[in-house]
Amino acid sequence: MNSVKHIHFHWHKEVEIVYLLQGSVIMYLDQKQYTLHEDDVIVVNSMSVHQIERTSQDNVLLTLQFGPEWLNNQAFISCNSAADPEQHRQLQGIKQNLAQMVWEINKKAPGYQSYAMGTLQTLCGGLLRYFADGTNPAAEEGSREYDYKRLNRVLTYVDQHYNEKISLQTMADLEHLSLHYFSHFFTDKIGIPFQKYLTLVRLEKAQAELAGSEKSITEIALDCGFANVKLFNKYFKEKYGCTPSSYRDALLAEEAYRPDRKPLTYDESSSGDYYEMDTWNAMGTLYRYLDARADTKPDALNPPPPLAAERQLIEIQADGPSARYEQHWNVTTTAGRAIEGLREDWRRQLRELKGHIPFRYIRFHGIFNDEMMVYSEKEDGTPVYNWSYVDKLYDFLLEQGVKPFVELSFMPSQLARSKETIFWWRGNISPPADQTKWDALVRAFVRHCLNRYGAKEVESWYFEVWNEPDLSGVCWAGSKEEYFAFYASTVRAIKSVWPQLRTGGPAMGYGSLWNDPWADEFMNYCREHEVPLDFFSFHIYSEYPRLKHEREFLTKIMPASFYRESIDRLREKMKASAYGDLELHITEWNFSMYDRNLLHDTMFMAPFVIYHALNTLGVVKALAFWSFTDVFEESTVPTSPFYGGFGLINRDGLKKPSYYALELLQKLGDELLVQGDGYVGTRTRDGSMQFLFYHYVHVDPLFSSGDWSELTSTNRYDVFEEKGSRIFELSLSKLTGTFKCTSYRLDRQHGSVFDEWIHMGAPEFLTEEELVYLHKRSGPGIRTELLQQDNWRKEIVLPPHGVMLLTLDRQY
Repeated sequence: MNSVKHIHFHWHKEVEIVYLLQGSVIMYLDQKQYTLHEDDVIVVNSMSVHQIERTSQDNVLLTLQFGPEWLNNQAFISCNSAADPEQHRQLQGIKQNLAQMVWEINKKAPGYQSYAMGTLQTLCGGLLRYFADGTNPAAEEGSREYDYKRLNRVLTYVDQHYNEKISLQTMADLEHLSLHYFSHFFTDKIGIPFQKYLTLVRLEKAQAELAGSEKSITEIALDCGFANVKLFNKYFKEKYGCTPSSYRDALLAEEAYRPDRKPLTYDESSSGDYYEMDTWNAMGTLYRYLDARADTKPDALNPPPPLAAERQLIEIQADGPSARYEQHWNVTTTAGRAIEGLREDWRRQLRELKGHIPFRYIRFHGIFNDEMMVYSEKEDGTPVYNWSYVDKLYDFLLEQGVKPFVELSFMPSQLARSKETIFWWRGNISPPADQTKWDALVRAFVRHCLNRYGAKEVESWYFEVWNEPDLSGVCWAGSKEEYFAFYASTVRAIKSVWPQLRTGGPAMGYGSLWNDPWADEFMNYCREHEVPLDFFSFHIYSEYPRLKHEREFLTKIMPASFYRESIDRLREKMKASAYGDLELHITEWNFSMYDRNLLHDTMFMAPFVIYHALNTLGVVKALAFWSFTDVFEESTVPTSPFYGGFGLINRDGLKKPSYYALELLQKLGDELLVQGDGYVGTRTRDGSMQFLFYHYVHVDPLFSSGDWSELTSTNRYDVFEEKGSRIFELSLSKLTGTFKCTSYRLDRQHGSVFDEWIHMGAPEFLTEEELVYLHKRSGPGIRTELLQQDNWRKEIVLPPHGVMLLTLDRQY
């Protein structure tokens, strides 16, 4: 699947089906010209000469090639909905087969290759039954093959010598043919006279030069073989509807042909240009044909029969060796911005969270936002500090036993040197117009916190300078060098009041880690200028970190290993900059950086959270999930209760699978017994044990490539790889005494509040009765049993996205 700018006349032995998913193209086939529009299908028979050109519209094509033996070698298929609109109805089955093949190839479920080939067999049967029109004379052996070799020589010569004087007689002489024979030969194969073809080639070359060079129109005309500019203008206007100079002006103004697209390899016999483009909406054209077949695609409420299960044996001695480890998923939680912490629903959810998961810190944006009213000035410019809202927020947090992880942001508008803002609530991202006034604000803030809460308390806080300053123009309106100086001045202002306070940053986005030496330069700056750096903070999400030279942005999803790879990469940079022992805090992480990603509400998030929590043990100080609640307003709030918000808890207080993942992680002990792919075992000092199992399934290659067409508000599971269940067989030996085994099961049928909402009918506005019902239906299913045996075996069967925790509590 790709897009086309221009593919020269060519041919191949394979039969080719072209299905237009989006836009339009012009195709020259069998001496005729057709314009294909969205949902058109055309079959190019074996050895048929054809050419494809884009129109003024972008296009997305699905192309399938297969050997002519699939059509009994000699069959000629007359299938062209552009020429015969009545064929659209007859093509329904062909389109369903194409959709099914794409589905299988992208899902890559077990047996997908056999399924795809079987579907191809069905597709070819449909072509033979409904579209066969005699035999294909071009596919005959012997003289026909020599004719195509001759034509290939002619086209190659034209492509290499188009800027020279070429006549019909020139080509006839080269092929040792009479003028009359060569003229008929060429027109018969291509469908247009030789001289017209030569002019088209020269126009295509001229078009490319207009787009890719600064040569004058006259130079381009002569370079491309035209006798004079007047003739060039005449032919160009006939083909493109405008003069060469107008075309160039429009190209520069609108980037109509977008030459920055990455070319894709197509076929050595074609010297044209396929280019990559975002297929976000295009696949919807194809996949609607899957919906027409109820047995083809899994339904959100009626999943297909299970695939073959993967089995794993885990053998453990209850008194076996263990290792100490430090839990990092419960150190810091996060929220949107400071002012939201004055809302009662936000506070109610934080109390609930703190009661089950003992976070010690909370981080959020905007402690200095205008809405917090911390800064104003008198008419003479004298600063006025107001800590009323800050006190209300910090007092509440400390009452709950939660300390501020202070992100110093954003800029009060009266201190800002410019007016750039971010998010719906318009946080000002500008550097200060006067650094001394900013430093004075920071010193006053620190003194107030020390005076109100005491030095011992504030010394336990973290002070982080700004948020993602590496995203220039997004979260920071200054330069890199300005941030470095801003960081240094801010940290020194804090330390000047109380040197023991912990300061750091830069809350760096993961894109910079892979794009440039931003992190290296920041740490080198701190070292060379002796600027305090007590901790390093970093953010990471799943989306592809678009490289700076890539102009086209496709929302691609990286493999699950990307998180750990990014952390390891950063650790190497820290080590190289002499900061190898520095505390590393992940102060934001989630699956997607978008607060409307519908997967955030699904059961997928439970194993996602567990996988990354366990995969990053020992390499970071804190892993702060972004964020704890959907009471969160970076953009306007949608009506649906499950709109893909970041939160562990939705705005109505309903706990999502990501919340329960952290709650189950919290039940683990403090000694590590065993850890492997999909499981971890721990132990506490009294001999109780905990075993957590999870079945992580990543999004499929189609969704990973940036195509979200299969994701809807009610159907959110079709975008994952198709996997069977996982079976873990736990074998425990040397159990002494009696244990109470409690199992906590999380899957789409047990505790996934989004799936319960779907079963309910997906009401957009929840009544109080419906909320009470969903509260009761969220959370893991729980079962208990008593164990009084030396050896115990337990089989754990997990469907995709499933989680189970077993706790074996010693009884006295």
